[in-house]
Amino acid sequence: MFENRIKTQVAAGEAAWGLALPDASEFLAKTLINIGIDFLWIDLEHRPYDVERIRWLPLFCRQKGCVPLVRVAGLDSQLIKKALDIGASAIMVPQVNNAEEARRAVQYAKYPPAGTRGITPMWTSLMDVPLQDYLDHANDETCMVVQIESVEGMENLDEIAQVEGVDVMFAGPMDLSAAFGHIGQTKHPEVLEYLAEFPSRVAKYGKASGVTFQTFEECQWAHEKGYRFIAFGNAFQVVAQHLGADLQRGRGLDKA
Repeated sequence: MFENRIKTQVAAGEAAWGLALPDASEFLAKTLINIGIDFLWIDLEHRPYDVERIRWLPLFCRQKGCVPLVRVAGLDSQLIKKALDIGASAIMVPQVNNAEEARRAVQYAKYPPAGTRGITPMWTSLMDVPLQDYLDHANDETCMVVQIESVEGMENLDEIAQVEGVDVMFAGPMDLSAAFGHIGQTKHPEVLEYLAEFPSRVAKYGKASGVTFQTFEECQWAHEKGYRFIAFGNAFQVVAQHLGADLQRGRGLDKA
């Protein structure tokens, strides 16, 4: 009931594969969950809505054994607490720049004595889960993903990777391209070199590495480099790419 597939699979050296939800659509979320993804990335950092709009999505995930991962808008105890209280079992925090920020992220996500999370989860009553059962497993269940996206984050990578309670170190290609001075150029050699070295650097401290790409070939490259938390980017973009290619093939039939 409380097994977190991300934590279980990366601990076994296997990859956890997920998709990023581009909109707070219950129908789209359910469709993506049903294809068998390990985690659903529900974004609150770059979307024009808050936690109220996604309140049912973590429950859909839990019903299917999919990990509901919520990326909060920033390092804020209230944002993390609310995401967990509606049922998230993984939290992603963007722009983690140093070990102290990583420790705070873990602290906000864990119940005492490991952290300072307040105790009133709402999702348990909606799924008929005994409150005490959840409280007994919540700290072990919760997966903490911290994003390395800045110059400061890169400089403090080793210190961040040593923080207890951090499960996944996530390299954000787009923001890293900006940090390197090549904004938007995620294929720039300097960016790719850093991404290629990232998994081995954090693995020294027992941490899994995460990344997001749009194509299978890119994700395969990431897997070969050692990434074990891999997101197939924005679901709308992935579908549009495939449909666009099929559309061009269809139009080509008139010329055959």
